[in-house]
Amino acid sequence: MGTGEKRRTLKEIPYYPTPQELYEAIIKSEGWPYKKNRELYLKRDRALVALLYLGGLRVSEALRIRKNQFIEKKDYILIRSVELSKSRVKGRPRRIRFRDVRLPLKGERAPLTHLVLDYLKHLDDDDRLFPWSLEKNKYGQIIGCKRAWQVVKSILPESTCHWLRAYCEDYLYSVWEGDLLAVSDYIKVDARTLQQYIRKRYERYPVA
Repeated sequence: MGTGEKRRTLKEIPYYPTPQELYEAIIKSEGWPYKKNRELYLKRDRALVALLYLGGLRVSEALRIRKNQFIEKKDYILIRSVELSKSRVKGRPRRIRFRDVRLPLKGERAPLTHLVLDYLKHLDDDDRLFPWSLEKNKYGQIIGCKRAWQVVKSILPESTCHWLRAYCEDYLYSVWEGDLLAVSDYIKVDARTLQQYIRKRYERYPVA
């Protein structure tokens, strides 16, 4: 992941926050101490964290997204054709694969969607979402994975990009009535791998 830190495994996740708890933590965080255009950069960083969680995206997948991939539907925002990062089977050539991502406009995760939409207002249609600089005519360089991990840690010190993906998968598993195959198909990850990201059922309940 390029951060120089020891990778924290999913077994170390002490608690899976609710969407409301995540939203409140994002809003309350002061984020990275930018000296210029702080308000706009904070919107960008909040949108990145919200998008990683809402879509269950890998960092590299989120960083490739452009504004013109967003389509408004009745109850959700569709991000069409998000290119997957891990599409290689051992011993076989890499093939490009895509998935659609849905950001809810209703329900308990909707406030997180609005963090993304609030930031999109500042971009042109063909802009990538996460440029290094948001100053006019300086949109060419995209923030890298290392910087994205730093952004997430500045907003949510107790979480990582990898954990946000796990939070998403576990949430979907809950609201989709424990349908592991449905979550697997949506996220585009093998169901056997996905099982590592889901909390055991007894952990959801108080001690009896």
